[in-house]
Amino acid sequence: MLLVGVNVLAVVAESEHSLYQAYKPFFTWFEASSVSIFTLEYVLRLWVCTEAEQLHFQHPISGRGRYMLTPMALVDLLAIVPFYLSFFWGVADLRVLRSLRLLRLLKLTRYSHSLDLLLTVLRQEADNLVSALFILCMLVLLSATGIYLVEGHIQPDKFGSIPRALWWSAVTVATVGYGDVVPITLVGKVFSGIIIVTGIAVAALPAAILASGMINELKRRGERFRTELVRTMENGKLDFGGLRYLEKMRVTIGISRAEAHLIFEEVKQETRLQTYTNCPHCAQPIVIKHPPGHIHVHPAKRQH
Repeated sequence: MLLVGVNVLAVVAESEHSLYQAYKPFFTWFEASSVSIFTLEYVLRLWVCTEAEQLHFQHPISGRGRYMLTPMALVDLLAIVPFYLSFFWGVADLRVLRSLRLLRLLKLTRYSHSLDLLLTVLRQEADNLVSALFILCMLVLLSATGIYLVEGHIQPDKFGSIPRALWWSAVTVATVGYGDVVPITLVGKVFSGIIIVTGIAVAALPAAILASGMINELKRRGERFRTELVRTMENGKLDFGGLRYLEKMRVTIGISRAEAHLIFEEVKQETRLQTYTNCPHCAQPIVIKHPPGHIHVHPAKRQH
């Protein structure tokens, strides 16, 4: 993650021409070193993918071919391809190739649980997001058509056709309002006001869907952690090894320490373990339900 982050900073610094010329040898050395490490990582992952638990990766030839087409393998490949393409493309294209190195940011999705959470939510809410974007695009097209009918004959250079009006429509629906293209008639201004108010609600739909999806996913992960914690406690394995396992699981599923601690305290209060023992007075088998922890059964002084 550190190497990817430094690479991004290097790409940003190289865009300053004077800085790049002053430290060109360092930038060249750093890029070659980074690509060597990323290439070695890619080759090693390709080599050991046959040891995966998934059966379709275990074949020495077809398994590696399938692995090369997985999203993360393609991301690893995109991180190194621009460097090797620079040997075949002209000097004029090197700026584009250097900028493509920013794709290495995608490698962070392999190591960042926060990015993994975002990608999970995007996959789960894909249908809802597509629907929201469709509504947004439809509103942009309808507003462009409306302003074309209202202002097209007044400002033909700006609203003379629906394609020309699309720029105004997009920035208005998105409530950005650059002000470079504005209606001048009373009807056009009223229509713009309606579109702006409508755009506030419609443009907020994707953000609301993502926020709701992230909350639901965090709840699901919290419940998964809770279930595993209860199972571990009921099996009597809440020792150092059990706590280490739970901590590893917490990091993997991406919930915070504070939330995990809260779940732990809630489970301690709610969970009742069953201890099977014999009554110290009559020697009959009994079952005691109690919170996690040790219990002490003392002989009773009266019959029961």
